[in-house]
Amino acid sequence: MFKKIALAAAVAASASFATYNFFPVGAAHSGQVEAGIQYNWWEAGPADMSSMNIVAAGEFVVIDKLALSLQGLGYQLWSENTECDDDDVPGCDTDGLKAMTVGARYWFMPMLGAALDVNIPLNSEDAVGGKYDPFGLYAAIQFSTEFMPGLALGSEAGISYKFEDENTTEGLGLKIQAELDYTIASIGLTPWIGAAFNIRLSDIEVEEGPVTYKRGSGDNSIDLWIGASYSITQMFYVKANFLMTFADETETMGPDSMMGFNVKFGVNF
Repeated sequence: MFKKIALAAAVAASASFATYNFFPVGAAHSGQVEAGIQYNWWEAGPADMSSMNIVAAGEFVVIDKLALSLQGLGYQLWSENTECDDDDVPGCDTDGLKAMTVGARYWFMPMLGAALDVNIPLNSEDAVGGKYDPFGLYAAIQFSTEFMPGLALGSEAGISYKFEDENTTEGLGLKIQAELDYTIASIGLTPWIGAAFNIRLSDIEVEEGPVTYKRGSGDNSIDLWIGASYSITQMFYVKANFLMTFADETETMGPDSMMGFNVKFGVNF
């Protein structure tokens, strides 16, 4: 059962692989850092799963049009099923440091940019159960436009590749996503709504002895999110986001749906 849960977690993680931002980078030598909490819950076979993470990220514009970022850095408080209410259950010690992603975005035209993320396998052994900790790449083309003052669209289409790690093979994935933001400058509020379409271009497989748990290529998932940020001052802001994921259901694994939310505090500089 824990192998199925690990595979479900791998699928959930792959769905979240995306760049720091969909919109044009800011002025040279500007940036932001933010930190907060992220909570997810889903079903994996007969078990109810949940995870809680302390997360941090930041982006800095090193020169005009080029920004570098760190994402996904944080600490996993837990990623467990309901059976882990009993501390003696094997595999329930899941707290530990999370891997980080190093990213770069270059906005080469007013409406077009390119992005590259590198997922570095630095998860602690407890956080991944000593199993799945891949090196991964994600490359994307970004498009953004402003329909009217305050109303902007950001989008991207990207390909991810995660290398084989021990008994797990994930391979290629395609992600197409977009977000619509509306800034109400008079009160410092920016609500947004977004969606992403994910499709497996190659199989995800986890081997355990003679048994292979598999999610086939061609399987799809859709992410929907809604959120808002509030500028406390020009320098400080808070933001919150609610996410729902709906995926193709397979006989051997989940999740076919997942929900989550995050709350973050940020600093512009």
